[in-house]
Amino acid sequence: MDVVVILGVAGALIGVHVWLPNRLLSEFVFTYGEPSLVTAWTAATIHDSTIHLTSNLVWYGVVIGPAYTLYAIRGRRRLFWLLYTSLFVATPLSTIAVDYWLLYQRWGLVGPDSIAFGFSGVVSAFGGLLLVGLIGVIAAWYSWSISIAITVGFVASGLGISLAQSLLVAVPTSEMLTVGIVVAVGPDSFWWWSRERSVRRWLSAHQDAILLFGACGVAITALVVGMFSVAPVSGGRFPNVVAHGNRFVTGISLAATGLSLL
Repeated sequence: MDVVVILGVAGALIGVHVWLPNRLLSEFVFTYGEPSLVTAWTAATIHDSTIHLTSNLVWYGVVIGPAYTLYAIRGRRRLFWLLYTSLFVATPLSTIAVDYWLLYQRWGLVGPDSIAFGFSGVVSAFGGLLLVGLIGVIAAWYSWSISIAITVGFVASGLGISLAQSLLVAVPTSEMLTVGIVVAVGPDSFWWWSRERSVRRWLSAHQDAILLFGACGVAITALVVGMFSVAPVSGGRFPNVVAHGNRFVTGISLAATGLSLL
C-alpha cells in the first residue's frame, strides 16, 4: 500500500500533464501579478514539457525511496506519512508566499506576468525529509557526532559542487559529484579504518551502513547540486534557487520538529 501511494502521486502528475487541456494551464499555474491560494498549490502539479515532468519524477523517486527506507528501518512509518502529507500540502503554499514576497515584491526579479509551476519545490522539501531521516539512523547506529559529520559533509560537498559548477561550467557534473562524495565520506571512513586492524573486518562490520548511508548520501549530494546550481539552463529556464533552498530548509525544519516530538 505504501508503494502504491508513492507511485500514485507520480501517476497523478503524469495524468495532469497528459490529460489537462492547454487552455486550462493558465488557470492552474501561479501568476505573480494575480496571486491566489488555489494556484499556489495547483502550480506544483503543472509542467511545461515532458522532459520537465520526467526530471522531477526521477528526482522524486531518488529522494522519496531512500527517505521511506530510513524511516521504516527505525519503525517510524507513521511519522514518515505524517511528514510526507504535511510537506505535500503545506510546502507549495508557504514557499510560494516566500517567493512572492522576495522575488516579486522585495527584489523585483520577476514581473506581474511571470509564472511559477513544477513539482521540484516539493521534491526539495522531501530532500529535507531524507536528510533528517539519515541523521536519525546514523545517530542511532553510531553517534550524533558521526551523524552530523557525515550529513554535513554530504550537504557541503553538494554546495561546493554547485558553486564550482557555476564558476567552472566546463567541468563535468558527474566527475565533480564523485569528488564531492569522496570528500564527504572520506574523513569518517578513515576514522573508522583506524579503529579496525583488518580491512575485511572493517568492511564486514560496516557493510550495511556503507551501502545504506552511501546510497542516501549520493541522493542528498546530487539533490543539493541540482537545487543550487545556477549556471545550467533547462528549457530556457534558470532553476529557482530561492524556492529550492527555501523548501529544502522547510523540509528539514518540519521533519526535525516531528522527529523530536514523536
